[in-house]
Amino acid sequence: MFSFVKGKVIKKATSFIEIEVNGLGFEIMMSLNSLKDVGEFGSEALIYTYIVFRDDSFQIYGFSTREEKEIFRELIKISGVGPKIALAILSYLKVEEFIDCVAKNEIKKLTGLPGIGKKTAERVLLEFREKVKKLKDKEQPELTSESMRVYEETISALTVLGYQENKVRSLVLELIAKLPQNELTVENVLKHTLKELVK
Repeated sequence: MFSFVKGKVIKKATSFIEIEVNGLGFEIMMSLNSLKDVGEFGSEALIYTYIVFRDDSFQIYGFSTREEKEIFRELIKISGVGPKIALAILSYLKVEEFIDCVAKNEIKKLTGLPGIGKKTAERVLLEFREKVKKLKDKEQPELTSESMRVYEETISALTVLGYQENKVRSLVLELIAKLPQNELTVENVLKHTLKELVK
């Protein structure tokens, strides 16, 4: 199972992209929000992927951030919520908006989305409530001034290398939280981040 693909955008449609990786072409279904983050024809893209297997086929789903991928994976675990409904939710609600919607139990916001009925919305809010708490528990503590400096300089370096901040933000924060203070340098964080990105 591969966790992401990095390659050249060959085609960008309303619900999917085609991306070329080492001579192979992949058709990847994506939410509208993720598609907005992907460049146009010929540009390079880093897409976090999840494969859904069926009886006689499989489909690759892609996401511009790790957070959106995680939300998708949790959504399709809920009874009655398949990939199509999960993508519909993530097409109209960004990750932060969806988490806020669940936390505030805003059923009208979900039922206002295409293809989302009242029963499905109720099930999502009920079964996802605990998942949202776990996701919030994963959030990193407030950065110190030194950690913030390391974060900003690391993100700046990654941007120069062609990565988008929204795609590497959570990984950089996670690594900063894990490293001992005496190892908290831009060089170390950048090295560990690049190592994770090429896995």
